[in-house]
Amino acid sequence: MGLGIDPSVAIMALIVAILVVPMGCQRPQVVNLGAVFTFDSVIGRAAKLALEAAVSDVNADTSVLKDTELRLLMKDSSCNVFHGSFGAFEVLEKEVVAVIGPLSSSVAHTLSDIAKGLQFPLVSFAATDPTLSALQFPFFVRTTPNDAHQMSALVDLISFHGWKEVISVYSDDELGRNGVSALDDELYKKRSRISYKVPLSVHSDDKSITDALNKSKSLGPRVYILHFGPDPSLRIFSIAQKLQMMTNEYVWLATDWLAVTLDSSFSDKSTLKRLEGVVGLRQHIPESVKMHQFTRKLQSNRSMNAYAFHAYDTVWMIAYGIEKMLNEGINITFSYSEKLIQAQGSKLHLERVKIFNSGKLLLEKLLQVNFTGIAGQVQFHSGRNVIGCDYEIINVDKTGVHTVGFWSKHGGFSVVAPETRHTRKKAGFVSEEKLGNITWPGGGREKPRGWVIADSSNPLKIVIPKRVSFVEFVTEENNSTHRIKGLCIDIFTEALKFVPYSVPYIFESFGDGHSSPNYNQMIQMVADGVYDAAVGDIAIVPTRSKLVDFSQPYASTGLVVVIPANDDNATWIFLRPFTMRLWCVVVASFFCIAVVIWILEHRINEDFRGPPRRQLITMILFSFSTLFKRNQEDTISNLARLVMIVWLFLLMVLTASYTANLTSILTVQQLPSAITGIDSLRASEVPVGYQSGTFTLEYLTYSLGMARSRLVPLESTEEYERALKLGPTAFGGVAAIVDELPYIELFLAERAGFKIVGEPFMHRGWGFAFKRDSPLAIDMSTAILKLAETRKLQEIRKRWLCNTSCSEKSDWKPEPNQLHLKSFKGLYLVCVAITVSAFLVFVFRMIRQFVRYRRMERTSSMPLASWSSSPSMRLRELVFGFVEFVDEKEEAIKRMFRRSDDSSNNPSHVVEVQADSEMELLVMIRAVSMGFVLLCVSGLWVLPTEGAGRESFSRNSSSSSRPNSVNVGALFTYDSFIGRAAKPAFMAAIDDVNADQSILRRTKLNIVFHDSNCSGFVGTMGALQVMENKVVAAIGPQSSGIGHIISHVANELHVPLLSFAATDPTLSSLQFPYFLRTTQSDYFQMSAIADFVSYWRWREVVAIFVDDEYGRNGISVLGDALAKKRAKISYKAALTPGADNSGITDLLASVNLMESRIFVVHVNPDSGLNIFSAAKSLGMMGSGYVWIATDWLLTALDSVETVDPKTMDLLQGVVAFRHYTPESNKNRRFRARWKSLRSKESSGDDDGFNSYAMYAYDTVWLVARALEVFFSQGNTVSFSNDPNLRKTNGSNIKLSALSVFNEGERFLQVIHDMNYTGLTGLIEFDSEKNRKNPAYDILNINSRGPQRVGYWSNHSGFSVEPPETLYSKPPNTSAKHQRLSEIIWPGEVTKPPRGWVFPDNGEPLKIGVPNRVSYKNYVSKDNNSLGVNGYCIDIFEAAIQLLPYPVPRTYIVYGDGKRNPSYDNLISEVAANNFDVAVGDVTIVTNRTKFVDFTQPFMESGLVVVAPVKGAKSSPWSFLKPFTVEMWAVTGAFFLFVGAIIWILEHRFNEEFRGPPRRQIITVFWFSFSTMFFSQRENTVSTLGRFVLLIWLFVVLIINSSYTASLTSILTVQQLTSRIEGMDSLIASNEPIGVQDGTFAYKYLVNELNIPPSRIIALKDEEEYLSALQLGPGGGGVAAIVDELPYIKTLLSNSNCNFRTVGQEFTRTGWGFAFQRDSPLAVDMSTAILQLSEEGKLENIRKKWLTYSHECSMQIADTENYQISIQSFWGLFLICGIVWFIVLTLFCWKVFWQCQKLRTEEEGDEVRASEEASSSRSGRSLRAASFKDLISVVDKREIEIKEMLKQKSSKKLKASQSLAETP
Repeated sequence: MGLGIDPSVAIMALIVAILVVPMGCQRPQVVNLGAVFTFDSVIGRAAKLALEAAVSDVNADTSVLKDTELRLLMKDSSCNVFHGSFGAFEVLEKEVVAVIGPLSSSVAHTLSDIAKGLQFPLVSFAATDPTLSALQFPFFVRTTPNDAHQMSALVDLISFHGWKEVISVYSDDELGRNGVSALDDELYKKRSRISYKVPLSVHSDDKSITDALNKSKSLGPRVYILHFGPDPSLRIFSIAQKLQMMTNEYVWLATDWLAVTLDSSFSDKSTLKRLEGVVGLRQHIPESVKMHQFTRKLQSNRSMNAYAFHAYDTVWMIAYGIEKMLNEGINITFSYSEKLIQAQGSKLHLERVKIFNSGKLLLEKLLQVNFTGIAGQVQFHSGRNVIGCDYEIINVDKTGVHTVGFWSKHGGFSVVAPETRHTRKKAGFVSEEKLGNITWPGGGREKPRGWVIADSSNPLKIVIPKRVSFVEFVTEENNSTHRIKGLCIDIFTEALKFVPYSVPYIFESFGDGHSSPNYNQMIQMVADGVYDAAVGDIAIVPTRSKLVDFSQPYASTGLVVVIPANDDNATWIFLRPFTMRLWCVVVASFFCIAVVIWILEHRINEDFRGPPRRQLITMILFSFSTLFKRNQEDTISNLARLVMIVWLFLLMVLTASYTANLTSILTVQQLPSAITGIDSLRASEVPVGYQSGTFTLEYLTYSLGMARSRLVPLESTEEYERALKLGPTAFGGVAAIVDELPYIELFLAERAGFKIVGEPFMHRGWGFAFKRDSPLAIDMSTAILKLAETRKLQEIRKRWLCNTSCSEKSDWKPEPNQLHLKSFKGLYLVCVAITVSAFLVFVFRMIRQFVRYRRMERTSSMPLASWSSSPSMRLRELVFGFVEFVDEKEEAIKRMFRRSDDSSNNPSHVVEVQADSEMELLVMIRAVSMGFVLLCVSGLWVLPTEGAGRESFSRNSSSSSRPNSVNVGALFTYDSFIGRAAKPAFMAAIDDVNADQSILRRTKLNIVFHDSNCSGFVGTMGALQVMENKVVAAIGPQSSGIGHIISHVANELHVPLLSFAATDPTLSSLQFPYFLRTTQSDYFQMSAIADFVSYWRWREVVAIFVDDEYGRNGISVLGDALAKKRAKISYKAALTPGADNSGITDLLASVNLMESRIFVVHVNPDSGLNIFSAAKSLGMMGSGYVWIATDWLLTALDSVETVDPKTMDLLQGVVAFRHYTPESNKNRRFRARWKSLRSKESSGDDDGFNSYAMYAYDTVWLVARALEVFFSQGNTVSFSNDPNLRKTNGSNIKLSALSVFNEGERFLQVIHDMNYTGLTGLIEFDSEKNRKNPAYDILNINSRGPQRVGYWSNHSGFSVEPPETLYSKPPNTSAKHQRLSEIIWPGEVTKPPRGWVFPDNGEPLKIGVPNRVSYKNYVSKDNNSLGVNGYCIDIFEAAIQLLPYPVPRTYIVYGDGKRNPSYDNLISEVAANNFDVAVGDVTIVTNRTKFVDFTQPFMESGLVVVAPVKGAKSSPWSFLKPFTVEMWAVTGAFFLFVGAIIWILEHRFNEEFRGPPRRQIITVFWFSFSTMFFSQRENTVSTLGRFVLLIWLFVVLIINSSYTASLTSILTVQQLTSRIEGMDSLIASNEPIGVQDGTFAYKYLVNELNIPPSRIIALKDEEEYLSALQLGPGGGGVAAIVDELPYIKTLLSNSNCNFRTVGQEFTRTGWGFAFQRDSPLAVDMSTAILQLSEEGKLENIRKKWLTYSHECSMQIADTENYQISIQSFWGLFLICGIVWFIVLTLFCWKVFWQCQKLRTEEEGDEVRASEEASSSRSGRSLRAASFKDLISVVDKREIEIKEMLKQKSSKKLKASQSLAETP
């Protein structure tokens, strides 16, 4: 027989066929039923007895199967997929009609493929994996509920207790992974999530479990979900107990494995103690007679559990199905499989396995079975799962296992058995569901909170910025303590006191201490889990709010613009009108004019002649006295008068300008500047400074579009000051600085000379950042609001900032620019020009006269001066002669010239004189030039050395140890896009390897191919055949589903399995240690897609995928990746493998009803294009849609040499990903060879080339290189028999032909350690056995084909540069560094689609809106389409438009319209689920945050006090207001003092200051006070007197100007007064207070400020406000109104500014939108509000609604602010006093000197007279006489004293001469 079939078998088959066919249908005597499961297991031990009992009962029951015997053939799978598969083959060899089992979901996946191939029903009573679906496994039937139901029960239990985050601990196999994936989906529906997944290998030891649980302890959630197979040892609880994780803060929830384990064994006290507090699920078995009978029958067996009941019912179900089939005349026949017959010649003899011809018919009959078994009703729905999914909720305590309730899909939780409630619908609210009392871990009955922020052993890690500037906010002390301190720290620690639980924490600083850290990096580390929170001066901006959760802001801020201004030091305010440079020029001008006038007047004016000292004093006093027009000297020369006219004009302009500018400073103080705010700064091109590390750079560049080259990073206030002073023209200087207001307030307080211009923009706040969904974010928000309400927030702020700057001083008063020199440049030029011209005319005239004088000397009879022969000496004599000539009087020169002219008219006097030689002036000019020669240093050429890239191995082994050939298997689908590319690549690689003598040398590499034909069954058979050839490695498969099956074979035979195309991320090293992927895992591709979705700010996607391991697991990973980006999969659309066009169309039609328009397609390349054909027909490829395809699409397109234009048109706008392969010479050479390689194979319509061809080629080389290293290390290749397979020798299928690769583990390690560069780039593996540096191309498909728009890598995210160019740089995946080229979307549009539409069937959001009766501009009822209108509504609508997903909504007004509704009641309606959100002017206060979640505030608010004010009455003494009393007193004292000083200095010189005492006193008073008007008649004569007067007149000028300016300011500003000064004075009074009806102000005044309710009057609208304020407390009104600031601004405007706020804002909060607890909309709307603010739209809406007809000043202006105090002039008075002191000192010294001089001459006579006098004269009389002498000297005229001294000197000289003449 050509088929190689045993002749005896063929003859028997022929005989049976001959006998059966003519007889028709006959009942067989025996029907074989197979069972494959693990005998020695918790479930298996009970199931084996149940199955045997069921078969016995079926055979005993003649009503079923009648005379046909049901025979059960059982095989043990030994908890091993490999063994389970061969056990299945063994029972199938016996022609079984169905196989019961297996227990394991992993084994079930493999057997389901075999069942599909051999067409027999596989009925499992224990494999609960929900992915074992009919779509992928049509012959799989499950008689037990799948895990999707118990996951729903668990999620309901989690929701019932209010927990939001859980940690899942599960086995890393199909049961665990797929069950947890179902749990994740269910949690998503309840707005909960799995925060951390802990996969454990099924072979995990205690250490790995301990490490995993320890790691999870560092996380916040304390709710653990355990999902494993039954574990008799219950190891995880023992380990948890050792780790102190069974305490009262933990929650342990177990799926039904725990109940199965406990029900199957006896639980002693130690076990119960260990499990105390654990809650689990148990399948509910309804009480019935059958159940009790079965239990009694097997009561001797203590291992009974729910799965035993299902196993029993399974046998009966199959028996009923067989009976139905036989009754319908259907024969039970088998036949050989054509696919397996092709395996003839194999030692395994797989061709002997038969197909059950009636398998499909039996399957149909099984699904129609409907009976009541011992486990309940056995009936199947369309999904081939049993109907009924009820669970018991069990709780373990020290006394045992108790049932505390039941759960059913229909009724939720109840303490009543589910079968009594199936007619009821599930409760709508959790409050209607009930459970019994539960004992939690630790023995307590109080429900655990379910999470902890931190504990003492693992405190909260809080990062703080290590600032180097503005350290008042937060810093770390650089000393031994390293203490963290600052405003932000104090607020944080104070807020923690209001958190209702303990929060251990530690601060960790971030930054190098040399520059301020980057705050975005700090936030990213919180998002990445490096830190738990960030505390500091952190601005809440949209980019950050997308990564972390912020608390409510504790400080309001915004960006402001700072530019240079005037010095803020009031001491020297009189100097402000002029710049220092101008002051210097003015003073220098006085000296210059003094010199010029002296030169012009010296020769003709006696006032300017005299001794040098007198001339110098005259020059200075004359020039400075011109300032006050009090110069005593007259000018005579015409040139001097011309100069004086110009100079006096200049002085007049300077004086007027000084007065005007000083007036401006003291009055309006409006800073005229080219930069008036952010708009003018943005329009300019000047450099702008910003604080490095803050968000300002991002805002200026991305939001305002400023060029990055204009922006200068600055670190500290010192750098701020330096940059602003340098200005925009100097290097490192700036024209302005943009920074947040708190920083600028501190800067302005510390550094004088700078001011804010414009209004603050982009209002922001500072908050604390927490990890996503951290409950501490909400609790800290509540605490911060409490701090604000108790005014502690203000106290902390004052403690840190009010020593320099307080928020109350927030009214910025920019000062005018100082008058610069350039302001008077023209005037000075005119003055200088005229002065210089006059001087030049004078000099020219002097030279002309001097030349004439020299000639006159030579021609006259005057003796000639002797001239030196040296030229230099002659030049010196000439210069001195000229100076002496100039010093002569003009009249003397003229007389000399007249005499010379008279003498020249007489010829007899003419004398011939030879002309003197002409004098030469030698001017030597020396030019020094310096040049620097740059030395060109030649660089050293470094010869690059290239390493071999591999480790050097000693060649110890001889060539004889190497085998002559080595076999490698290759298993893939030939006829597929990937297969057609892979096979030529394999052949080329084998040829290249064998041709390369440097690799494997004399060892030949053989490859054994097998076609898997896209079938799990065929792939499994092929894998066995490949392994039969003793391969050292297997390459393939391309299918992830087949990869799962074959990986079990590889594990058993220790053969490394290297897949070049199986991208399923669940093919992990934990479950499949011998699996190694040489391509990229879909884990990275899904991360790239999640990043792409986040890049375009979409939030929801629809996933379309093939329902197999490849599709499901890839999409599951996508969901996890999207969750990290705050996005989600809104709908999962699963396609049956091989679905037809009709099924695809129906599926797309259903997803088109969803709101999301972002479709991620993850299917197989061979059939995926049909999806786009169907989408095109449904109109789903137009504008508004987004299609994202994984790498399957480019694999299909790249495999076609010429793509059909219709296909390109079909795919227009699709974005697809492709594995990135870097360009290289190897790559290009391989592509060039491709056509020749393909020509060797059968070619079709495509050329077959795609990226997988290169991966296949590299995989072969990887094996070859690894073998080279393997052999070089002295290893050998050997195989041995598997002892487990020897047991199958009795079977016709010879499984014992398979061998184990003894060195497989070592060879696998060698492969893993390889590191070289192939066609696909660097081939190197990480610890998880994934390729390093994963990267993808992003391509956009249009009519020209796929166009690359960028790259993605896990190193740098999106970029337009190839990834390998970025690997040398630090990793950077921050949002601002992501770049992609322009994409053309479906519909040929370039604008990114919104990504969603409003669904027709979506349930709208119910929005509660207060029906206000006052202040309707904020929110009010309206007749428009929305039904409401107002400022708050516009903001909400604008924010909704920014959300990346649709929000159907309907507005519902709340209130009767007669009075303002209670806002607290509105919030209660939201909390009670009557509204989804409250929109309006809702204030964020503490008691409301306990019930709802608020967005970030969209408007700042706070309580203020409004009181009536009245204008101040005009006073007859208003003229005294410009100066304070002290200023008046000091000024008057100085007037008297200067009079006394002038009198002292002038009394001896000036006759006007002499005379009778009465006259002198009057003169002193008159002179001093007349200087106020510069009208003093008395001239000052003495030098000191004139100097003092000059200084004093300058002081008077300043005082006059200041008085004028201050009086102008006072009369300009209206003065208002109020008897209520603020909140404190209002509390102290007993007068009534008005509040707005419905707001929180009433409760705040009563509860927080303890004001009696009787004093508070609720006012309904603005009319009542105005009436109550006008009536006052005496007329039935109120003394003041306490309300929020926004309302008050409207009130003041509508009242024509008749009222004012008094005091400061005493609570600071804001308005926000209130959402239900844990609503994701709250976070997204917060981000949208921040974005509105950033884009300026918030301000535009404010201007639209809140533009007032009267802009009223909020605060009462204080007259004292305009008064000038002594502080402003004490510097000037100090200078004046010092000068006077010095002058008086000089005067006194001079007087004493003169007195001493006069007494010296008489000293001898006085001594003798004193000796002769009576000794009785006292010393006091002598001292009195001396004092009288001093007074006498002081009182004498100066000229008399000089005459007396002259006479004394003459007498002394004569006396000396007479003594000399005496012999």
